[in-house]
Amino acid sequence: MPKNIKFFLITLLISLPLWWSANNFQGNLEKFFYAQISEPVGQIIEIKLPQKPPLELKAKSAISIKIGRSLKEKTLFRKNTSEILPLASLTKLMTALVVLEDPNYDLKGLVTVSKTAASQEDVPNYGNLKVGENFTVEKLLELMLSYSSNDSAYALAELIGVENFINKMNFKARELGITQTQFLNPTGLDPESLFYGQNTQRYFNYSTADDLAVLAKYIFKNHPVIFETTLKKKAYTVNNGISDLVLADSQKMLGGKTGYTDEALGCLAFLFRDESGNVFLNVILGSPSVESRVKDAQKLINWINSL
Repeated sequence: MPKNIKFFLITLLISLPLWWSANNFQGNLEKFFYAQISEPVGQIIEIKLPQKPPLELKAKSAISIKIGRSLKEKTLFRKNTSEILPLASLTKLMTALVVLEDPNYDLKGLVTVSKTAASQEDVPNYGNLKVGENFTVEKLLELMLSYSSNDSAYALAELIGVENFINKMNFKARELGITQTQFLNPTGLDPESLFYGQNTQRYFNYSTADDLAVLAKYIFKNHPVIFETTLKKKAYTVNNGISDLVLADSQKMLGGKTGYTDEALGCLAFLFRDESGNVFLNVILGSPSVESRVKDAQKLINWINSL
């Protein structure tokens, strides 16, 4: 028998068992899978990937940003963050910023309260000034940030001229790149609506959660004393504010600012840090009440801690 034919027959004899075995294995494997597919639905194991817990806030707009120790940012939560809304006393964050950056202000300098400043809308218990009283710029800043004193905010603006001061507020906003923000007064109070035929134009300070997050980051980086001032021991407890928020034992509140008007509803901006040095910056706009702004903020904190 020729060698090439002999080699072919030997190879065939060796290959046949392997071929049969492979095909038999494939057939058994196919039978196994068909059997699994034909099993009742109730017996099929369902694998679910982990998901973030849901978060529902009553606020019209909200944002939460995690800022790592390396300053790398990650947005954790968004809700209508580009919606333009009144910002009430969150305005005072920009008011404080202008005061600290304008060379015309001396923190130890005295300011005499004018009749117009004293006549601004009163706050509940503290920070309502009287005509002729003298306060340092530093004390007015404290009253404005800790107790949301409208009198103090206006008195600070008067020192360089209210119109000039408001121009500086808007200039700083543009400098920071927050283009959906407009300031018409240093307090955040809502002026009365003006009616023109069927059109109603409301003149109030407005912004977005996105813009306010930029402002808060800038303040925290360059003028943290603004947020630190809001944590100072107060003459009385400010209800429905950052002192009502409960953090984990390993977390620390860094400060914040509240706001409320009939137009803006409940507003709140606050920052806290965890044990790893991560900072969480949060803004809430348009929560139905002063109570609900705190409830929304607490929900946000709890949600962050569950991630």
